[in-house]
Amino acid sequence: MKIESHPAHVAAATTPLNWKQGFAEDFADFPVAYRQVEAEALHEPRRLCWSDEAAACIGLNSKDVERHATDFENCFAQGQVEHLGRSLAPIASAYAGHQFGVWAGQLGDGRAMLLGDLPSQASAGDWGFDALDSIELSDRIEVQLKGSGQTPYSRMGDGRAVLRSSIREFLGSEAMIGLGIPSTRALCLYASDDPVFRETTETAAIVTRLAPTFLRFGHVEFFAHFHHHDALNHLLRKLAEKHYPAVLSARHEASGLSDDDFYKLALFKSIASRTGDLIARWQSVGFCHGVMNTDNMSLLGLTIDYGPFGFLDQYDEDHICNHSDHQGRYSYNNQAAVGAWNCKALALAFRTVLSDEAAPYLAEGLQAYRRAYETRWQERFAAKFGLMPAGLKTQHKSDDPQTAQSDEQDLDDDAGPSIQHFLEQSMQMLQRCKPDFTLFFRRLSKTSLQAPQEISEIRDMVLDLASFDAWWDAYRDIAQRQMSRLRWDPCQRQAMMLAVNPKYILRNHLAEL
Repeated sequence: MKIESHPAHVAAATTPLNWKQGFAEDFADFPVAYRQVEAEALHEPRRLCWSDEAAACIGLNSKDVERHATDFENCFAQGQVEHLGRSLAPIASAYAGHQFGVWAGQLGDGRAMLLGDLPSQASAGDWGFDALDSIELSDRIEVQLKGSGQTPYSRMGDGRAVLRSSIREFLGSEAMIGLGIPSTRALCLYASDDPVFRETTETAAIVTRLAPTFLRFGHVEFFAHFHHHDALNHLLRKLAEKHYPAVLSARHEASGLSDDDFYKLALFKSIASRTGDLIARWQSVGFCHGVMNTDNMSLLGLTIDYGPFGFLDQYDEDHICNHSDHQGRYSYNNQAAVGAWNCKALALAFRTVLSDEAAPYLAEGLQAYRRAYETRWQERFAAKFGLMPAGLKTQHKSDDPQTAQSDEQDLDDDAGPSIQHFLEQSMQMLQRCKPDFTLFFRRLSKTSLQAPQEISEIRDMVLDLASFDAWWDAYRDIAQRQMSRLRWDPCQRQAMMLAVNPKYILRNHLAEL
């Protein structure tokens, strides 16, 4: 990722980009889904930020950027796209949603527009997914501008984004990928001296975002609430074909359901599972989204729309990163419950295109959300503490034929309920002691269980020494028992901890420009 500050003007050239407008093609028979728009160009734009890693997802490198700088400026600062000698009009899509738990009606891309889509060279890891995640990314990547001017969905807004928030979004989305959290990507950021009037006069910027799809819960809610059921059926089918193809062959144990019901139930279950998995990953790095409205929830399980987000500094389960969230609905500790609430809202939208016989089975998707969240949460937090989560199998091997064991050994009898209970107690200790969330776990990763004097740096971080010392004694006992049983080398355990306990996060005081 590069942070730059220079005019982006060199000799014009033909860009190597193979543009399509797949969304418009997919919804050509449903004009209610989107409107063609025209971007409001930035005056004398400067390219400030560019992510080489994100660019590689669409087959670009730094040489392309310099060679075709004027063309990239036309695309990403002016919203002008040409393909095969003809212009492609950007589009803004319609969606709806619940905001702070209240139905907000029709919303839509108020200051964002979809330029089109490009051939993908991205892997699952490029979006923050694990290699073992069951995910289909399709062969195209959507390219969206944020801050490019008014659209029919701007609702009295000016459609602009200010430089300050654009830099936050650029840094936030790329930081999340580095932390292994599924997210949209930020390709580049252009700025100008054009004034934007907020509480004070600021300057304008446009950030270019990438995603396999920008479809949200709110798209489903829009079609459902306004009775565009044919369009909703079409959306769900396209979503399944491109990103959840396995659900198209799904079968349910319940008899009497149609193939159409089968795949929609399986699709909802998959979306809910990915959502639960995502939010557990947020919790594991202390990420607070801040505006978990249903229109800010991705149908692919990506972190989307970086507004008043933040990371925990001092641990506080009630931390609120959004100063407009006066009731704390979207606090750190509430994120899992809000994710479940949002999935219920999505289920109600799915209900409009399901048979009466199929509707009760939507509850299985809500259960899948909870299972996915709890499984990933325990996996991540157990690893953060250097412990093996419950329910996993391990193989014990030895060169000694008298002690060799190649059979899988279930850890539940030793680590099941006790591990989950211990993790819950550990979070209670953190709430009482309030250390820096990131530094606590990073230092814990480097602290030897056999050298108690090494905990002095951690003890210096806590407010309640008695609570911490009691916790440490219990922690050392359970960790040593697991290491003995698993025959772990301390270096193996430390490597596991370091992999999930980042050294750096995007600190709020650095992101608040």
